[in-house]
Amino acid sequence: MNLSDLEDKRIAIWGMGREGTTTLSFLERHFPDKDFLIINRDWPEDVRNFIPEDKIEEHMADFDVVIKSPGISYYHEMVGKMKDAGIIITSATNIWFALPRAGKVVAITGSNGKSTTSALLHHMLTELGEDAELGGNIGTPLLSLREDADIYVVELSSYQTCDLHYAPDIAVLLNLHPEHLQWHRTHEQYYHDKMNLLRCGAAANIVNAADPRLADTDNKTVFNDGDSINFEMGMIYDSYMPVGGSAKFPLLGDHNLENLCAALTICRKLGLVITECLRASYTYPGLRHRLQIVGPIDGITYVNDSISTDPEAAIAALKALAGKKITLIAGGEDRKQDYADLCALIDDSENVNAICAYETGPRLYGQITTERKHTAENLEDAVALAKSITPEGGYILLSPASPSYDAFNDFEERGDLFLQFAGV
Repeated sequence: MNLSDLEDKRIAIWGMGREGTTTLSFLERHFPDKDFLIINRDWPEDVRNFIPEDKIEEHMADFDVVIKSPGISYYHEMVGKMKDAGIIITSATNIWFALPRAGKVVAITGSNGKSTTSALLHHMLTELGEDAELGGNIGTPLLSLREDADIYVVELSSYQTCDLHYAPDIAVLLNLHPEHLQWHRTHEQYYHDKMNLLRCGAAANIVNAADPRLADTDNKTVFNDGDSINFEMGMIYDSYMPVGGSAKFPLLGDHNLENLCAALTICRKLGLVITECLRASYTYPGLRHRLQIVGPIDGITYVNDSISTDPEAAIAALKALAGKKITLIAGGEDRKQDYADLCALIDDSENVNAICAYETGPRLYGQITTERKHTAENLEDAVALAKSITPEGGYILLSPASPSYDAFNDFEERGDLFLQFAGV
């Protein structure tokens, strides 16, 4: 939605987290004489014109446009009522994409790996001297990015791709796994909303050829008439990696090599020298809560993989540590995901003990057939138990395979507490 479209509109901002606060500041700079309504569950400090979230319907005659924060579901009952009343629903993401800019936009999404791929790509670009900005779901609101960068690396969640109306220059979809059932209502709707990024009309769509849901012919019909580029692990990486050089890339696991291949594919599309990009990747430090290794502490290494919110992520973590003596701590909010493959891997891995906790804990415990399984009431108890059963030289891995919201504010809080209980 263009800024000019908002000039004569009465605007409400729904949600006052980091993005909502940034959106308000952005609009106040562009429309200093305009008052904005704020819709929020709680009354934000220093905000006038507040509408409680449970009173929206009483105030729908007071605004023409709602800028909705990503955490509020597009399928929220009140969104439908607003649309029926003729109110325009948009997002800070759409507003940012509509802004004029000379720089190229690379938009990256996927069920797993989008933050790592985005941050890795940004690292490689800046190491090569490119003028690049990084923002979006990774934590920096798009409307706070400076306007004169040459390249924008934008991580988008399914909450942001769902109603996206503008195309990036390069659209990237890494993978699809069942996720975010509460927000999207069904897994099928989640897939559809995630793949909306490919419907927007990017000059190039880059997708993972190895992902079965992206290799499906019906899914490929969403591609626009621009370039459709497949990547898969090894296609680029093996072509440019010097013999014995694989150890130079610092992140663990085949899934991270896949992320690297995606980033290199993007770099090639941007016209960069791939060998230089690959060398730049060797200094990438990684992100917290993503196979973050700490220790050894008293002979035990701790691996914080709190970002693991689906079974595929936990499987990738176990494979990355294959051959190690592992105590896995798993379990979290139940979003009706399928844990059969994860439990089968645990059963087949003689060096893996599993501690199951929180909402999905009983389901995991019931599906694991080996005797190498345990239960815990909470994370603190799980870490204490893990310390008692993990041998010296072993690894305690927090890779919950489930979201955190049944017991924590977010995965960051869960990971920080894990490290605290570990003694870091």
